[in-house]
Amino acid sequence: MPLSLLKKLVSIPSVYGNEREIADFVEDFLKEKNPRLTVIRENNTVLAFENFNPEKKTVALVGHLDTVPGENEYEGQVISGKLYGLGASDMKAGDAVILKLAEDFSKESSRFNLFFILYEKEEGPYVENGLQSVFKKYGELLRRIDFAFVLEPTDNVLQVGCLGVIHAWFIFKGKRAHSARPWEGENAIHKGWELLKYLNELEPRKVEVGELTFYEVLSATMVDYSGGRNIVPEEFRVNLNYRFSPLKTVEEAKGDLVELKGKVRADSVEFTDLSPAARPCLDNPILQEFRERFSVPLQPKQAWTDVAQFSVHGIDAVNFGPGQPHQAHQRNEYVEVGKVKECYRVLKEFLKA
Repeated sequence: MPLSLLKKLVSIPSVYGNEREIADFVEDFLKEKNPRLTVIRENNTVLAFENFNPEKKTVALVGHLDTVPGENEYEGQVISGKLYGLGASDMKAGDAVILKLAEDFSKESSRFNLFFILYEKEEGPYVENGLQSVFKKYGELLRRIDFAFVLEPTDNVLQVGCLGVIHAWFIFKGKRAHSARPWEGENAIHKGWELLKYLNELEPRKVEVGELTFYEVLSATMVDYSGGRNIVPEEFRVNLNYRFSPLKTVEEAKGDLVELKGKVRADSVEFTDLSPAARPCLDNPILQEFRERFSVPLQPKQAWTDVAQFSVHGIDAVNFGPGQPHQAHQRNEYVEVGKVKECYRVLKEFLKA
């Protein structure tokens, strides 16, 4: 049972950008507990894998090492079946399961080639994510993976696929003037009325993918303008957050927003963040077997996770982890110990020969 490992992991501070100490621990643990593994360190990301048997499929277990900043006054304590600590649910419980399985399979046989990935900088911008550098440097190696479990907090629910994400500024241009004489200018905020009306009336778009239902949604999440309280602004910017279905590419989703620009008469669109969706891989034979053997609930991932990074490289991946999603990024974060035990039991049973 990975409880002692989890206590150790939550005792190591690893706020985004400061993962060196926990990566050192993970690297040393894997080398000591499973000498059969080849271990690679890339910055503060650790990759570990066995010799590849061509007669076996390859399964990866994946987790991020970083946390967001936070406070936890019960750090490391188990109270009423809950272990408290920063990152306990998101996602050091999953990391502890991964490390315990790596230790177990130094002594036992797995019917898969096993590949372990524990990476840095998940909790920040997409371009800085630790998986970005390992896919660039070790892409050929990673493409040996046939299926990946990403142990993000899902409450031991199987979450398949994920939405893509775009952030884009819709920019409206006007002419600066004194607010006492607005007729001398053109109010850029007022020019944005068609966009705001469109968004206010927009309903979520249901997208069926096999037995899964995703919802495409588009929201204004920030605004910016030039000027002051008594100035007619010459520029008004609205940040749109577009969550698009797994059936669309990033380019197709960008096209949706470019088309919207014309409808609402924005002057320009500035794309600032582009994250692909993940294929809902219900047809993957490894996932199909997993579902047949274990009666775990199934959900679409109505959000974005790093399964998309695997999907864009042609690797099927799902989220399945012991953490509680509602505890992610919370003060006094905890994880239910029973959930950790159950996730460990299910994955060990599935992987063993």
